[in-house]
Amino acid sequence: MKSELIFSGIGGQGTILMGKMACTAASKKGYNVTLSPAYGQEKRGGRASCQVVISEEIGSPIISEADTVLVMDEKSLKDYESRVKPGGTLVINSSMISAKATRTDIKVVEIPFTEIATEVATAKSANMVALGAVVKSMHLITLDDAKEVVKMKMKPALVDANIKALEAGYNFVK
Repeated sequence: MKSELIFSGIGGQGTILMGKMACTAASKKGYNVTLSPAYGQEKRGGRASCQVVISEEIGSPIISEADTVLVMDEKSLKDYESRVKPGGTLVINSSMISAKATRTDIKVVEIPFTEIATEVATAKSANMVALGAVVKSMHLITLDDAKEVVKMKMKPALVDANIKALEAGYNFVK
């Protein structure tokens, strides 16, 4: 079994954090993981992306087409829509992206991350809404796995709000 993911957005949106959390959840279950982050040269506001490979075997960390691609901003949609495998899932942050996906051979999930996060927790939890949606599209890690990582990696004062956001994103996806 293998799952390949790409997360892309703007620096400060938690794109790399989502990739790290997915890797941590998968490694706790005994899977081999690779995380290949890429940062723009700006401190905030530049491009941030990462490629994640979760597998039973050690393989290449290079992804040409991913099972799931998460895009947090309009430029990421333009750059990464073509990188979703046929039959894969494209998760779009409809809070920041007004453009529509053009492919018909993939599942497209549009989610207003910021609005959902604000409703259940705080706008800063938008990335946890996004991670919940990605977890729903995967078969190797579960919502409970992701919750455990939130408990393990976040400050105690932030855990409850981020778990609510994670659950909201997971439950939004049908």
